[in-house]
Amino acid sequence: MKLVKIITILLFISTTFFAQSLSGVKICIDPGHGGHDAANDRHIIVPDFWESEGNYSKALHAEEILTSLGATVIVTRAGNTDNDDLALSVRSGIANSNNVDLFHSIHSNATGTSTRRNSSLVLFRGYNDAPVFPDAKSYAAKVYENLEKVNHVTNLSYTNISGDWSFYPDWGTSGLGVLRGLTMPGILSEGSFHDYIPEAFRLKNSSYLRHEAWAITRSILEHFNAGTLPNGNLAGVLRDPNVNVSSTYQPISELGDTKKPLNSVKATLQPGNYIYNGDDQNNGYYFFDNLTPGEYKLYVEAEDYSLDSSNVTIVANNSTFVNKNLTLIVNENNPNVLESYPQNNTVNFSNSANIEILFDIQMDKASTESAFSISPIVAGTFSWEDNNKRLIFNPTSNLVAGQLYEVTISNLAKTIFDKNLLFGYNFQFTTRSKLNLISYYPINGSDDISRSVEIRFQFDQAINAGTLGGNISFTDSQGKAVTPSVDFTAYSKGIISFTPVSDLIAGESYKVIIGEGIGDIEGVKFQENLEVVFTVENVLYTNGEIIDDFETAGNWKTPQNSGSIGIDETTNFEINSSKKYNGNFSGEIVYSFISNDGYYKISRVNSVAVGSNGESIFGLWIYGELSGNILEYWFKDSENNFYSKEVDTLNFTGWKMKDVKLSDVALGNLWFEGIGIKQVSSTNISGKIYVDDAQYDFATPVENEVANIPTEYLLSQNYPNPFNPSTVIKYSIPSFQTRVGGGFVTLKIYDILGSEVATLVNQRQGSGNYSVTFDASNLTSGVYFYRLNSGSFTKSMKMLLIK
Repeated sequence: MKLVKIITILLFISTTFFAQSLSGVKICIDPGHGGHDAANDRHIIVPDFWESEGNYSKALHAEEILTSLGATVIVTRAGNTDNDDLALSVRSGIANSNNVDLFHSIHSNATGTSTRRNSSLVLFRGYNDAPVFPDAKSYAAKVYENLEKVNHVTNLSYTNISGDWSFYPDWGTSGLGVLRGLTMPGILSEGSFHDYIPEAFRLKNSSYLRHEAWAITRSILEHFNAGTLPNGNLAGVLRDPNVNVSSTYQPISELGDTKKPLNSVKATLQPGNYIYNGDDQNNGYYFFDNLTPGEYKLYVEAEDYSLDSSNVTIVANNSTFVNKNLTLIVNENNPNVLESYPQNNTVNFSNSANIEILFDIQMDKASTESAFSISPIVAGTFSWEDNNKRLIFNPTSNLVAGQLYEVTISNLAKTIFDKNLLFGYNFQFTTRSKLNLISYYPINGSDDISRSVEIRFQFDQAINAGTLGGNISFTDSQGKAVTPSVDFTAYSKGIISFTPVSDLIAGESYKVIIGEGIGDIEGVKFQENLEVVFTVENVLYTNGEIIDDFETAGNWKTPQNSGSIGIDETTNFEINSSKKYNGNFSGEIVYSFISNDGYYKISRVNSVAVGSNGESIFGLWIYGELSGNILEYWFKDSENNFYSKEVDTLNFTGWKMKDVKLSDVALGNLWFEGIGIKQVSSTNISGKIYVDDAQYDFATPVENEVANIPTEYLLSQNYPNPFNPSTVIKYSIPSFQTRVGGGFVTLKIYDILGSEVATLVNQRQGSGNYSVTFDASNLTSGVYFYRLNSGSFTKSMKMLLIK
């Protein structure tokens, strides 16, 4: 009986010690910064590390682990774009509005000087000896202790935590903006220094970031007295003890960082056959987490290095570290060249690309670089990758266009084991001689082009904007220049893209010329003149019953909840003002397919009736993007049968009405249900289109009959004038200023002081004669003005109200 009691007590103690639960605890994790602004998001050029990315990855790992322990976790940002870089007050506001128990802002540090170091730091709000929230200071101490245990940092002789008022004395009691508005304990942690290059390489490793998330988890468990973790972690760094890292990195010897970390390491843990394959980011890091406590055998290896092993004991709620220096395997063979870039006899090779040679054995840098030659002679620098097996020659300036080059590696090139390349190696290639036009829109001779067309020329290399002056023109049929709005961001993609600032004239012809002097960033010219003549479509639509003007959000489901298949996480739909046909907003469809038969679909929250008139036309204004995929509309009938109707190929740009006859869909009552994009093989797998003014019961488009349409603007004197209380205003809109479907027209009333008192017209209107009645019943007697605006036309007239 006594033995049973002892066993029961031991089981109770063991269960209590290892039990962990954060159920009922709410935590706000704030990944510092956001996006890729080099000034704000801490970009380290070598090794291309962004603090914003590291912070976000740590936060996601912490969210996953803490959620698995029962915590409610709020992460302040949902991505790492520039739009995710929230204001500091917004971040603390998220914590406050969610009434969390604890706030933790995750960062990495930088010295801001030429001196390098690597340690952890944790800040809380207040003075060192007078924290605003005492619990924040105690939590900060726990975080610092756990960060030092897992990160590859210098173990300081003191606990490096501080109140932000003490740490930044010149700021007074303003302190850190992200902590300033908190209504609960909060801290900001700097896990390590990202401007210490060996650490930046480690921060490129997702597992290294995950290890810090485990440190945060342990700290939170301790803070809430929520038990300890029942399992442990194992980590380490594998190095070559005979190769030093660059002294410019200021490597810290006590961290082992003076010796070269190995790439693509492999660690195997037995029993369990756990395998970790490392990355190629020059950190040599391996990591196993959530391991059952006990005895294990660790095997570590890397290409060209001997297998090594160690006995390892995993302890609950702890991280065990086993760092290893691996022994290079001596290779007495003569080296061979496995491949070159470019390959022998390559033509049209990039004038700005590097030249690469891959060997099968690690090479001696000095002898191999001396054995390298290129004819004609080109100045450049060398670098090495793949454990000194890949030689990279980076020309100082662009190679000469259309030039034949020959590269030679003589037999003086040696391996690190002093074995020579037996016969030498050579290859030749020819550089690009011409900037090639891949595609363009509109096609010469097209006669159905949108008035808001995006004119696009796609080349095979990024465009040098400085070469465009005098080499591109855009004119109407009278030779008058058309003012373009240019997409400057497209140049880097090899695209010249522009739209007319004002809508083009229906039925009018236009000419675009691109000249031979257009060049790319490699100094290669187009070397020909291309003339494109196109005509704007000459049809008019009269608005029907608009069932969705896309001015308000909330009417549409997400593509992920509408039956889309084969799409990635960037696929989206939202109402925004990026482009609009009418009003202030339109619907933006962004899609990206990840399969060969992808389908994008958005469905309305509530389907909209479009009637039972089989002769009725249903359509939307679509802003196309030349993807070549298929646009479809979805309908359903009174028995909830669904119908998809293929509308057109997305092979155009600018706003165009895309419509279907309802009798071609199905007979009887129909409801508009959604919009689809069907992937077409061998076309673009991604795209962005806009949709606006879904409508039905509008007239079938007809050719523009010029004789019945005004040829100039006219704003007539109101009649009667003076008036009481109403009067009629007539005006005319000519064909040359209205787009297909109408140009935007406003007619507004102003008082004698210039204040707007009424808006009579605020919409798109086609060419024609119009009249509108103005009722001034609610206005006082006096002089008023009415003003017509359409395109570049503006005219005001005076009228007199007498009561």
